[in-house]
Amino acid sequence: MFDRAVRESDAVQKKSNLLEIFMDINTSVSALCSEIRGVYPLLRFVILEIGAVPSINRSCEPFHQLLTEFPGSKVHAFEIDENICARLNANAVSGMTFHAKAIGRKRERHPLYITNHPMCSSLYTPNQQLMSQFNNMETNYLKETKSIDTISIDDFTEAEKIQTVDFIKIDIQGAELDAFMGAPKSLPGTLAIVTEVEFIPLYKNQPLFRDVDAYLEKNGFMFHKFFTLRGRALKPITIHNNPNHPSWHFLCDAMFVRQLADWETMDPASLLKLAILAYIYESPDICFRCLEIYDNMQQTQLHKFLLNSCM
Repeated sequence: MFDRAVRESDAVQKKSNLLEIFMDINTSVSALCSEIRGVYPLLRFVILEIGAVPSINRSCEPFHQLLTEFPGSKVHAFEIDENICARLNANAVSGMTFHAKAIGRKRERHPLYITNHPMCSSLYTPNQQLMSQFNNMETNYLKETKSIDTISIDDFTEAEKIQTVDFIKIDIQGAELDAFMGAPKSLPGTLAIVTEVEFIPLYKNQPLFRDVDAYLEKNGFMFHKFFTLRGRALKPITIHNNPNHPSWHFLCDAMFVRQLADWETMDPASLLKLAILAYIYESPDICFRCLEIYDNMQQTQLHKFLLNSCM
């Protein structure tokens, strides 16, 4: 009896402490996607990647894999430089399209503040007085200003006849909240967002994390987690011989998901999509909960597949 009780107690503990379970899971994203295709073969994603130029110089974003796993899925990526977009489109995988458009709050003519490093350019003026107090921030200094045409997310989705945006990955140097405010029709159907957020005003009058968090909360999202924290140390101190040491935390990526209370009423496809997006971004607890709700709806065993993978 004691041995049986111990085994049952161990089983309960395993299932109750999901994070520990999933830290040991060897299931790849491909294996999970394969299982999900088995119960929902027509699953398709629509993703907006706003601020896509880094893809030229670094490995693909993790969600790019979904184009292969779920044929017919679409990634609409935005980079304002037409020449860069042309190069990217020439080599783009099936389902991925780069658009030479600037996303803002609305359709308008707007100043673009170009910095020494083009990737730091913004719709907001660089706060050089603040940045000059920190190490190695010269790349963010203003080089020149020009005018560009911006459109909103809703302008784009309406023009492209996109009914639902499942996921948004955005990094536009302080103007992320403007983009969200231009998406009142698109955000209600969005399941998750990964956005760059700042904690200090690297750009003058820019919204900070607290502003982004408050707006997204009002629109049905809840903050999930931070990752890729970045920053600098105050001059003249260099820490660990690294001028980019983040003694002072400037910015990071933040993940938001639909409010937890909404998951029970999500449609089956949305549950599966959120599960996959969470798994890609190393949040297996969200993945498990969504699959468990889906299984209860559809009488399937997807959540047990994940559990069995770590036994």
